[in-house]
Amino acid sequence: MTSAAASLAELFADAPEELRRQALSHSSWVETRTNSYGRLAFLGDSVLGLSVAALLFAEHPQADIGELTKILNQAVSGRACAAVARELRLPELLTERAPQEGDGLPVETLLASERTLASVCEAVIGACYLAHGFEPTSRAVIEAFDEEVVQA
Repeated sequence: MTSAAASLAELFADAPEELRRQALSHSSWVETRTNSYGRLAFLGDSVLGLSVAALLFAEHPQADIGELTKILNQAVSGRACAAVARELRLPELLTERAPQEGDGLPVETLLASERTLASVCEAVIGACYLAHGFEPTSRAVIEAFDEEVVQA
């Protein structure tokens, strides 16, 4: 793991176990869908978007709305989130949390999906936000997505 992703990984590791479990649980692994990563991904998507949008707004004072939107959309895309998920070693954490064979969707199926990895990454961001608040989470998100922002 690079130092860029380390801050977000540390925040997630310091989050309460219940939030960590939810962020790493597919809906087929829990009794009710609300106990899976979906709700946290919904929240994390907004935290990610606001964090990167604020950064771009500050760092590109001459950019117009079209330029800012293009950079933002690339920096927080599903591909970008999946890349950060891999950097955070979320596939390994999902594998550790997966239920026994036959109980829900197999973890191998989940790991093959870029969209799933992106959603889990957003869920981790949502869990960090709930556990630590916006400012520390935003700083960690900016660090973790730095390469994605630069590439965009």
